[in-house]
Amino acid sequence: MIGWALILILFGAMLIVAEFIVPGGICGVFGVTLMCVGGYMAIQAAPAYTLLIIIGELFALMGCVVAGMYLLSRTRAGKWLRLETTQRAEDGWVNETSDTALIGIEGVVYSALRPAGAIEIGNRRIDAVSDGSFIEKGARVRVIEVAGNRVVVEVANPQTHP
Repeated sequence: MIGWALILILFGAMLIVAEFIVPGGICGVFGVTLMCVGGYMAIQAAPAYTLLIIIGELFALMGCVVAGMYLLSRTRAGKWLRLETTQRAEDGWVNETSDTALIGIEGVVYSALRPAGAIEIGNRRIDAVSDGSFIEKGARVRVIEVAGNRVVVEVANPQTHP
């Protein structure tokens, strides 16, 4: 009885892996069904090992999914699913360019930075974050870092800021 259970579980596992190569759902449904039937037969044959059988089948199922994903990535269809090239910043692929001209410029806090808020430099409003401290509305700040659209500021004159 336990031999047939193992055969059903292994055949079900092979069908689940095959589902990743030949999609359509039929192999996967039959594979899960065979694994469940095999697990049921194994539990009937050795009820003292019920928990171990269930845990073993779950690990086998996860292993089948990992193996299927590995095999899928090696097929021609899998190569269509992933990007073969990279989009590097050096090649001009950037989400938003950094305005490094802001570094060192002072402005006024438009809305309190807790630590995120807005500052005003000239007549331009910019979303910014503080260097970690709370900065009240109206305080003078200096831009210390710009990375993409992230602008980090600190208090411009720390002696007058509490």
